[in-house]
Amino acid sequence: MHTEEEVRLWVNEIRGELLQSLRDDAEVPDFLKHDQKFQDVWFSGCWLNNKLRQTGMTEDEKHNIGFAHGQRSLFGDPYKWAVIYMNEVDQQGTVTDKPGKELADEINNEVFCGGIT
Repeated sequence: MHTEEEVRLWVNEIRGELLQSLRDDAEVPDFLKHDQKFQDVWFSGCWLNNKLRQTGMTEDEKHNIGFAHGQRSLFGDPYKWAVIYMNEVDQQGTVTDKPGKELADEINNEVFCGGIT
């Protein structure tokens, strides 16, 4: 089982490389590159993508899981969600969440009608 501590240690070991990759990404607006929450989403997403790549998943599978991670991370802890998704992949071969409107509606209901997850 993966842990949040594992992700944070990995991020701390290569923080400079991760920051550089974020700075170099032309698709990310400059104002987001300096936002701590967005950096945490980026860093934990990089860890998740690295782990997913090791499983042999297709680009589409990695993209969908990464997109769902981004959606969950908007109102939740991105490190927590990276670990949840990777542990699901290890146990089930995939994740339950599918990115898109239904997941967004579920998250909105949890955040605005219940507790933040």
